[in-house]
Amino acid sequence: MSNISGLISLAAIIVCAGAKAQPYKPVEVLHTLPGWQCMALASSYGPQGINAPAAPAYAAPDANAEQIGTAAGVIIAPSPLRPINGRTEIIRSNGQKAWVTVNLLTQWHSFSDPKAACYPALLSNGRYGFRTVG
Repeated sequence: MSNISGLISLAAIIVCAGAKAQPYKPVEVLHTLPGWQCMALASSYGPQGINAPAAPAYAAPDANAEQIGTAAGVIIAPSPLRPINGRTEIIRSNGQKAWVTVNLLTQWHSFSDPKAACYPALLSNGRYGFRTVG
């Protein structure tokens, strides 16, 4: 049995030795997304703050739509909102579209910098995020 673990360790060393370290590339904003806005869960500005529970994210605006995940943090939603059946479309960080119940959302704002603004953006790593300016 120890011969097998020795072979596994040797194989791991060989694989790691052949791997080249990739240089660090900072993630940058490629461009902001016109027609979209930064929103947040209304509950995240309440007593639980960032510990507020995430909102269900659905595959469609229909009441019986499958839940495909959750939404929390900065949420990218259309500007203006165009609710269908009480839900609005959002863009998740992987670019997937989902739907969240509108009355769970509120305008994004910063407690530490009341003058800060948030802009949804496409990032250099292919994901969706935001740029804040304050």
